[in-house]
Amino acid sequence: MPVKAYPAVSTTEEVHLNQLHSDCGQRIRYEKHCPTHGKVEADAIVRGYQYAPDQYVVIEPEELENIRPIKDKALTLEQFVEPDQLDPMRFAGRTLYLLPDGRAAHRPYQVLAEAFQQRGRWAVGRVTMSGHRYPVVVRPTENLLSLHVLHDPAKLRASSGYRSQLRSEPVSGEEVQLAGTLIDAATGSIDWSGYRDDTAQQLERLVDAKVAGREPVAAADEEPVQVIQLLTALRESVAAQKGSKGRSRQTKRSGRRRSA
Repeated sequence: MPVKAYPAVSTTEEVHLNQLHSDCGQRIRYEKHCPTHGKVEADAIVRGYQYAPDQYVVIEPEELENIRPIKDKALTLEQFVEPDQLDPMRFAGRTLYLLPDGRAAHRPYQVLAEAFQQRGRWAVGRVTMSGHRYPVVVRPTENLLSLHVLHDPAKLRASSGYRSQLRSEPVSGEEVQLAGTLIDAATGSIDWSGYRDDTAQQLERLVDAKVAGREPVAAADEEPVQVIQLLTALRESVAAQKGSKGRSRQTKRSGRRRSA
């Protein structure tokens, strides 16, 4: 089934800055330079691998082509898994929307997307892009299929080495219960609009102000984070909730006595 892929993340809001010479304002240029012969033209540059200090073996373009996968941009789905089998740490951060490529592909695409939804499964496979093969997962997003690129399993660091650095601290049941109470109180639906990174917008306003000759307006300082004892804070939070409920019940009883 032929499909087309489209980036799920937009980069249009990014503001890019250039490096300039502070004396004249000209943009800095980078040239390919050899310590022995000076400037080098692009057609005189080859690629190589350093196998020892100052020792390189040259790899020809034809040799690279011979070891690359034959089918570029080919997607294969190899098995289906329950979503909870995939640790979020495996996600590499690149997401693509998949759409059917051509009229004949629409029906099998919809059949596959509907089957994904009914079974509640995700597909694990591999895709070839730019001469490299990446592990991927394909999952349904309502009636749309999305592809998420995964990290190479060999590149993921084992967590055991980091867990060994944790100190074994005694934890009381009261602390865990209070923490659970706070978690329950803060549980709700997510409003993603409050998680926007407005750094690019602030930079854009700064650039516009400087181009127009206006005085840039500094961003408001964030409130400093107060370091407090966890257990004390949890107790105060739970006590405040209980006190609020107690006052509410007392107000209701007083109202009944007055009406009597």
